[in-house]
Amino acid sequence: MPRRNAFDTFVEEIARRVVERVAELTKGGRGGGRRGPSKLRGRKLDMRCRHPGCKNRSKGPRFHFLCEEHLRSAKK
Repeated sequence: MPRRNAFDTFVEEIARRVVERVAELTKGGRGGGRRGPSKLRGRKLDMRCRHPGCKNRSKGPRFHFLCEEHLRSAKK
């Protein structure tokens, strides 16, 4: 086994400490961060058309939450 010099020992010690610190900060993967789990995850969004009395599904925020029928009538 070859002898190690002081520099090799120093670099290995630094690398070991970095690995320990990263493992400590990540705490084993998802959900262990400082913020915790998201409160919005899994929530169902209200995708109904915003026109009064309409129960159709809207086309989303890009089209102002209107269904195809009311989107066409809004342009006229």
